Amino acid sequence: MLLQAASGLERLMYNKNPKGAINDSNVAQISAALYYQANVIAKLSNSKKFKNSFKKIVFTQIEKDFGNYIDAQARTKPKSFHHVYEWKKSGNKNARLFKLTSIDSEGISFKIDFEFLMSKSLVPASNSKRRHVFAAKASIMEAGMPLKIAPRHSERLVFEVDGNTVFMPKGASVTVKRPGGTSVMNQFKLQYSRFFSGELVNSSIKKSGFKELFNSESLRALRIPATIRTVKYSFSPNLIRSMADAASEKAFGASMI
Repeated sequence: MLLQAASGLERLMYNKNPKGAINDSNVAQISAALYYQANVIAKLSNSKKFKNSFKKIVFTQIEKDFGNYIDAQARTKPKSFHHVYEWKKSGNKNARLFKLTSIDSEGISFKIDFEFLMSKSLVPASNSKRRHVFAAKASIMEAGMPLKIAPRHSERLVFEVDGNTVFMPKGASVTVKRPGGTSVMNQFKLQYSRFFSGELVNSSIKKSGFKELFNSESLRALRIPATIRTVKYSFSPNLIRSMADAASEKAFGASMI
């Protein structure tokens, strides 16, 4: 779209018919300069090297700040967020059962989503001889899905309630309507939405240093070449595109899409 818009400048800076050439060199030069920079920016948007650098630096900062944000929420409200950490480690960044993921989009933009990780730690038990891992605890508790517990390695379930040992009938199962408690359902998604729909994500993007990346990588390429700064009444679009390509290749590397 940028190149399509810039193509309207071609008639202002170049005319094949010498008699129709622009007599005002300022108009030709300004048009040529804008045309050059539009081509550089278009190349920038398609540079794999630049896109990967931009995506990495922004995503890394967002990932860090979002993780710290959820950790802080979990430490103040452990009953609402214990499900997205390993057992008894709410707010511990090394025990998180969630992570952000990035999805490529057009140009230098990308989308962010999240996924829950499988738990690897044993479910706490005071006197049970058999221990097990509740692998999908984060996703199931977040969704508030009922959980059916049935005997797998023995003929009956035996568990403790309020200090009393309960022996279930042979083969009988137990359904837990709200695993994780009543305070966990959709709590992670709620905080995820708050982080990415408010000032928190904007602040994170600003802290990432992406502006410095633009400045360091693009300013050199966007600098108007001496050929265009020279007083002329007509400029060749093909030559300007070639100069823009060369400057982009030099600044961003040869990894163009």
